[in-house]
Amino acid sequence: MIVTYRNNRFMPAVLIACCLWGIYYLVDVPVDGTVLPAWKPGNYHSDVQPAASADSTSTWSSPIPTPTPQENTASNQDEESTSADKGAKPQSHGGLLPEDVLLVMKTGSTSMWKRLLVHLTTSLAPERIPLENSVIYSDGAMTIGSFQIIDVLANTTAAIKESHPDFDVYRQQPFYDQHNAYVEAAGVEGDNYGPPGGWIVDKYKFVPLMQHAGINHPKAKWYIYMEDDTYLFLPNILAYLSKYDHTQAHYLGSFAGKSDIIFAHGGAGFAVSRGAWEKSFGQNANLAKEYEQYTADHCCGDQVLGHALNKYGVKFGENNGDEKFTWGFNPVVHWRFGFEKWNFCSPLLSWHKVHNRDVARYYDLEKYWNVTEKGPLTHRDFYLALIKPDLEKRAEWWDNMAEAYQVSSGNKAWPPTPKNGKHDEEKWKAAWESADACEEACVSWDKCVQWNWVEDLCKMDERLFMGQGYAPAAPERKTALKRTSGWLTERVDEWTC
Repeated sequence: MIVTYRNNRFMPAVLIACCLWGIYYLVDVPVDGTVLPAWKPGNYHSDVQPAASADSTSTWSSPIPTPTPQENTASNQDEESTSADKGAKPQSHGGLLPEDVLLVMKTGSTSMWKRLLVHLTTSLAPERIPLENSVIYSDGAMTIGSFQIIDVLANTTAAIKESHPDFDVYRQQPFYDQHNAYVEAAGVEGDNYGPPGGWIVDKYKFVPLMQHAGINHPKAKWYIYMEDDTYLFLPNILAYLSKYDHTQAHYLGSFAGKSDIIFAHGGAGFAVSRGAWEKSFGQNANLAKEYEQYTADHCCGDQVLGHALNKYGVKFGENNGDEKFTWGFNPVVHWRFGFEKWNFCSPLLSWHKVHNRDVARYYDLEKYWNVTEKGPLTHRDFYLALIKPDLEKRAEWWDNMAEAYQVSSGNKAWPPTPKNGKHDEEKWKAAWESADACEEACVSWDKCVQWNWVEDLCKMDERLFMGQGYAPAAPERKTALKRTSGWLTERVDEWTC
């Protein structure tokens, strides 16, 4: 029998102590028994590890899933040790590491808020390339998080910077910023297109940025250039560049020509070796100023840079400046690219004219592509991952950009015929009559992989383009003729590497 007394104050004290003990030791523990890590600035991606410390050998990691924030510190350390044993640490792509290069991003005040931001967590993500191995050049200084954007036109000669009409946008943009006119296309109050002419002043950036990059980053073996509407598949590019001696003069990219100069197409991305920089910019500290008038007289900054490099004996080309390039750096976006047998199995290095959604998808594909096990990501791999799944046998209100051979009611008696492969002449001449007839003509040509038809015109091609269509609610469906496209993907499946 338990006897209690009104004046007994011992039991309440014991109960209070037990409650405090329970709150302290039990309530603050997560239900799974793990200790939640403290939030740290920069952890804005739950699937991205924080950047390594400055003395780390690398901050780029293989494209494998990373631990979630709920896992405790000890578990993370154990997993990192295990990953190191399995080769999941930053890879040396043929002997070239992200720390060996400088990734140069060019943007502009009228485009950066529309295009640049997605690159900060993809192209320039710390687990992909160390912060100190990337630099962003624009026509105005800016700080975005950990990124310091450099005004590459700041040292332009005062005479041209203060009075030349090409620099109107450079002089006017600060006033837009001061008046809360946002050049973001965000669909919210305050949106503004900004001062016109961003593309005009853009050409003045090429020579100065390359000069600045070489002076301030002399240890870089390669200067890899990209624009804010470009995506570079960095692991593939590192493997590609590792085949060349960076101490020699190499200038690599996608072939372009203008004003009697062969040069690397800027939008496709390109690479300049340290040897090439030393042979040109290293010989002339005033090269940027000397090219200001030449730039004013010509249209394109990439051509201007090519001219400057050529002047000092640095020629474009894969074989000691032979002015040739095969495939990889692409000056178009993926849905405008023509996949063919001869480029299908080559490594994919870049896409141009990309949008933010494209960048996100490319980055996701690259991130989870195991280069060590599968080798470089090829055009074929990209096609299988991001194009083929969206292709149908036939699509209406879609233009797949087939164009190699055209048969219409106007040339039905003497239509152009394929120079390779076999085709049915009767079906070929009747291709213009309907979508079905166009498809039959394509099938009859053993090299054809796609066709499209509109009104009385049939186009067929041995290259595969994804193309672009009109969405169901698009106004073009009421103002344009319906175009029907088709693909013979089973024939593409036969293209082997």
